[in-house]
Amino acid sequence: MKKSIAAAFALAAPFAQAQSSVSLSGMVDLYVAHARSGKTSVSKLDEGGGGASRFVLRGREDLGGGLEARFLLEAGFAPDTGLGTLPGPAISFSRQSFVGLAGRWGQLDAGRMYTPMFYTLFRADPFGINSVFSPLNLIAATDAQPGMTPFTARASNMVRYRTPANSEFFADIAYAPGEAASLSRSSGKMYGGAIGWGRKPYYIAYAFQKNRAGSAAAPQASPAASTFHALSGSYEFSALRLYANYVSTASSLASVPRARLVSLGAQYPVTPASNLIVEAMQRKVHGSERSQLGWTLGYDHFLSKRTAVYARWLRLNNRHGASASLAGVAVAPNSGDDVRVIAAGIRHSF
Repeated sequence: MKKSIAAAFALAAPFAQAQSSVSLSGMVDLYVAHARSGKTSVSKLDEGGGGASRFVLRGREDLGGGLEARFLLEAGFAPDTGLGTLPGPAISFSRQSFVGLAGRWGQLDAGRMYTPMFYTLFRADPFGINSVFSPLNLIAATDAQPGMTPFTARASNMVRYRTPANSEFFADIAYAPGEAASLSRSSGKMYGGAIGWGRKPYYIAYAFQKNRAGSAAAPQASPAASTFHALSGSYEFSALRLYANYVSTASSLASVPRARLVSLGAQYPVTPASNLIVEAMQRKVHGSERSQLGWTLGYDHFLSKRTAVYARWLRLNNRHGASASLAGVAVAPNSGDDVRVIAAGIRHSF
């Protein structure tokens, strides 16, 4: 439940009275797990198994004529230690921090935000791609692609336009200029977009993203560009919901091969208060025997609208000496070691 704190802000600073509303929301998530990779095993208490722990400040002001000003500040934290995440240990609004305008024409925001491709994948992932146990996190793997810049879910210094939220047809365009002065002028740039259509029981979307990364050791060199394409969709039957994603990754460096990732997932309500979730993703690299197959079986039981307990069983198979990782489990380089995790947790939204 979102709790209004507009009154507290008004007492703290007179200019806060201009806000129509300010709200605090978020999630607290912890799980206990036993994980193994090769001959190494570990038991741990960690966060993010059902969703990233975070708190979010939102503000809105009605400007009249259908126009609205808004801001969002989102910080991640680890409930088991109280420290911040991304990057931590200090608490910072590094998950998202932006300000913008919204109207009948759509939304225009500027700051640090999720990329259009992240939202496309998120809507076609039964686990939510920002949860620890989602197999879709393999999209960030660079095994057998040395020099490839990993997929980034967020970008700083970004400007983003989105069509109105209530529209069945949607488009999302974003651009972040490179601001690394010591590198090439185009280093650090990110641009991407998404287009799709969603009306129950259908959802289908296409997204792309291109990142450029230079090197401080060779500032005059042309920065390498990593490109990602995704085709995502879902379909909802009377109870069963199916999910699918096709993702390709490539680099402008001639020495880096392409990779292809395919995922399938499903969610089924076992009871009115519980869901069975399953998803698998396969990753293959062109011209290489190294590959991965990751899958997760999950069960959620809702104690209320805001509180759920859950169980997760994750398995990642690294083939032919591959060494990708999931769920934050360390894998020895070029070992071909698999990852196995059994976990149970609780999440509470507020």
